[in-house]
Amino acid sequence: MYKNLLLPISILVLLMCGTASFAQVYSAQDGNATFKAKMPLNSYTGESDQLNGTINFETGKVVFTVSVKSIKTGNEKRDGHMYELLETEKNPDVVFEGKLVDDFDLDKKSKRTVKVTGDFTLAGTTRQITVPLDLDPMSKGIQLNASWSLLITDYGLERPSLMFIKVNDKHDLSVDVLLKEK
Repeated sequence: MYKNLLLPISILVLLMCGTASFAQVYSAQDGNATFKAKMPLNSYTGESDQLNGTINFETGKVVFTVSVKSIKTGNEKRDGHMYELLETEKNPDVVFEGKLVDDFDLDKKSKRTVKVTGDFTLAGTTRQITVPLDLDPMSKGIQLNASWSLLITDYGLERPSLMFIKVNDKHDLSVDVLLKEK
């Protein structure tokens, strides 16, 4: 009698494992995060290739972090001022924690834009933001691209200056990362 149940139970276990292996959690350890700052007659960018994050498409939970000290502008002195301004000893990471507003169907293999709303924390100050995410399923995972702007003064930061010329308040941010099934 037990031998007759062995095949159906084995098939059921395989189906359950198959479902579990088709996880809806995607993560990345080496994404790119960039900001662009402008000032009259000049602009500069800061870049990091250490963006880490996870999206759980079942629950909609989204979490991304980047170490502030991994952000480089190409000028060590400016980087040092940036780390000081952002108080990296107290606030080592820039963090986004949120939830997908729109559903994303993993079965559809086409690029779509969905919104995510959540808490963006910079230099110890947290503000709620909504960001459009471009999600493009590929054979290696899901390519995520996002761009948005923020005012650094909204995060309690002084606008840096160079010889009495202040950096614009508005900074443009972007992320580019390939999410892989976890």
